Amino acid sequence: MLGCPKIQNMTLHQRLTQLVGKSIEINAAGLALEPGILQEVCPKTFIRVQGELFVPRSLNFMKVFRIRKSTKFTRIGVRTTFKSGNLFFDIPLVQIGKDFIELQGKGSFPERFLMPINKVAGFFEIVNSPSGNRKRTSAK
Repeated sequence: MLGCPKIQNMTLHQRLTQLVGKSIEINAAGLALEPGILQEVCPKTFIRVQGELFVPRSLNFMKVFRIRKSTKFTRIGVRTTFKSGNLFFDIPLVQIGKDFIELQGKGSFPERFLMPINKVAGFFEIVNSPSGNRKRTSAK
């Protein structure tokens, strides 16, 4: 059963600073842009991608490409404040920061999703049943 999560001492802004130079896709309400290079993380509020400024905390999520796969994670399902279909069901949770969560992509390509915590309504752990099917854990 999923207990109270351990929060890393890192903000979304600090994590994005580590990713300058990486290819990143921006996703917000009514907006899904082709990937571009994360050029700069400005003090406090903005990031620059392909010459355009964005406010990371206002986005639904950012997808960052070419990041080595993590071997430490918990499989979760994320309930988001926006429509995401099954994109975030049964996905590896890599870390929880002060104001974001970091998820590992499900595909064969190394990628990460960074999601501001205000876009997360909640999440639940995914476990394998005896038949090998994945299912949501239930509270006891």
